[in-house]
Amino acid sequence: MSDTSQELINYAGEPAPGIVRVGAFAGFYQRFESLIASSTQMVLYFIHSRRWRENHDAAIKAFLERDQTNLEVFLPDLESHELMFSLERHFEDGPQIPALVVDAYRYFARLAREFQKPVELWLFSRYPTFSFYQFDERAVIALYSNTASKKGAPALEVTTDSLLGQFLAADIADLRKEC
Repeated sequence: MSDTSQELINYAGEPAPGIVRVGAFAGFYQRFESLIASSTQMVLYFIHSRRWRENHDAAIKAFLERDQTNLEVFLPDLESHELMFSLERHFEDGPQIPALVVDAYRYFARLAREFQKPVELWLFSRYPTFSFYQFDERAVIALYSNTASKKGAPALEVTTDSLLGQFLAADIADLRKEC
């Protein structure tokens, strides 16, 4: 970052953006494994994230086996017909989305039963503009395409005490009120 950019951030009185890493979402596999293994809190917000759940199933289970861990998940509300209609139209796998969301509901319910640990499940009815995976001190934000065409999604890893991390924390607090 140049000195001028730093001056502008300081002048505005805001924390630094806190971007640690930028890359293709698929390239974060090992980083997710590390974040899950080192965290006590996980807050997830996505449409269904089937592949992410499958890829990190063992790490998620190991997370839940540990004492003092907490998992919160935000998923689409299947009863929100407007949301489901929009999701089905926006994504290439649109017709399968309701079944994939149901699969996510069942997955997290199964984990709660298996580990005798509550998984807080929140249902959202607003159209998501990005997905996020928040951990103790870091978060990964994954962007969505503005078209139905399938393409590799970019992701950003940010610190939770940064400008982007604080935005995410405020968004999570608001989501808890709305859901």
